[in-house]
Amino acid sequence: MSFANLTKCSMDFGERGDSMEGLERLLVPVDGSAGADKAVDIAVLLAKSSGAVIDLLYVSYFDEETDDEEAEEFSWLPASVMASSSKQSARILAQARERIPGDVEAAEHVVTGTPAEAIVAFAEEHGKETVVIGGRGLGMVRGFFAGSVSQEVMDSAPGNVILVK
Repeated sequence: MSFANLTKCSMDFGERGDSMEGLERLLVPVDGSAGADKAVDIAVLLAKSSGAVIDLLYVSYFDEETDDEEAEEFSWLPASVMASSSKQSARILAQARERIPGDVEAAEHVVTGTPAEAIVAFAEEHGKETVVIGGRGLGMVRGFFAGSVSQEVMDSAPGNVILVK
């Protein structure tokens, strides 16, 4: 894949239109899907061209702190589920990290919440990062009824969003 393959991507890269100044961080939500892998690949191309840092973000629906703090002796969340969730996030982040060459700076993050809300909140908290997100390709009707994380992020993110299909 080359930078020339980004024909559908349009972003404002500055007054002259030929610079990627200001593109300092790229937020790439990952979930182990082919779409997320493609988003990582595009982010790598952008990072190499701009010097941006890639923030890999895995969103988990729950973690150790999801339990009720007052229920110290009893957890509604079985240990097997917690262990599985932790292993899954580590595996998915490692899979994404393998796609990033050593000359591109990247950081890994795990947050808890619903995916679209957590992605937008992370972008807001970290300086309106450009989000590079993979799409599932559900189409308008199925996406409307099933919900689309990428669509919700595009509608709510504070900065630019690049949707990779």
